[in-house]
Amino acid sequence: MLNFLRSNQPFYFIVSVLAILTLSLCFQYFNYDLSSYIIPFKIFAKVPLLVNYLLLTSLIFFTSFKINRVVNKSVLFPKSFYLPGFLYLLFMTFYSPVSYLFFPAISNLLIVMAMGEFFQIYRNESCKNKIFKANLYLFLSTLFSPFNILLVPISWIVLFIIRPFEIREYIMPLIVLLMFSLYIVPFGLINGQLNSWIYNWWNSLTNYSTLPSKLLLTNYILFFSIGFIFSINPISRTFISSNNRYKKIIWVIISLLFFSLLISIISGFSFKPYIPYMYPFFIPICVIISNGMIRSRVKWVIDIFLFLFIIFTIVTNII
Repeated sequence: MLNFLRSNQPFYFIVSVLAILTLSLCFQYFNYDLSSYIIPFKIFAKVPLLVNYLLLTSLIFFTSFKINRVVNKSVLFPKSFYLPGFLYLLFMTFYSPVSYLFFPAISNLLIVMAMGEFFQIYRNESCKNKIFKANLYLFLSTLFSPFNILLVPISWIVLFIIRPFEIREYIMPLIVLLMFSLYIVPFGLINGQLNSWIYNWWNSLTNYSTLPSKLLLTNYILFFSIGFIFSINPISRTFISSNNRYKKIIWVIISLLFFSLLISIISGFSFKPYIPYMYPFFIPICVIISNGMIRSRVKWVIDIFLFLFIIFTIVTNII
């Protein structure tokens, strides 16, 4: 039904994401209350709303392209596919109004860049530089999403899974944290703005959250659950018969899935009645579901659920 999404030709990916972005423009942009539009940077305040929308969608498109590039350079797929990026863009553009997506979109791009660094870690090669850059991206992402601090432990899990113990690699996240502290804390104390910065930083979560559509949220949760269930068997089957490199990459994805799900759950309990902060979760779940869609023996079943998810999502945005 949707077999064109499994093509290794970028043409189908580009056409598909342009169609999704056009639908998003129709169902979200023209229904906005301009007075409630949130601009994350003052420099954008005088820019027309359409230009802001195009900047945001360009950022999300680039992130989806980056996901495809990172995944295709790994051993997750036997050849290049563009389905992960398509699913990521689909999840992002319809989850909440685009006016609330600037900070999550920037944050997610940094997480994807960190994931790319984790994927380049090998057992027999020193990875201090990789771990340093991955944590630099993760800590930068926390500037746009405070909850992303929960993703930092992934660094130690990745090292434990892939590399033999090397103390200098394990302390890299702490070095990056110290580096950020040396820049931010003294400057904030000198200016007497440190408490204000922390307060505004933490409140940025609720400032960029929107009231949920129960139908939309239910639709997302159902699709994630069904997609994950149908992906378990093909992934586990490949996991058993694959080489160690594939297994270690899968464990990296599972680690990211666990901690991003933890972020979603904590945000759901902490910021009621706002919509749960699921944006980081879109990254690992799009990789897992696309892996299942590509390797599953019952591709038509997942295709049906994806088709229904798109239809229900569009209907929910209309009503």
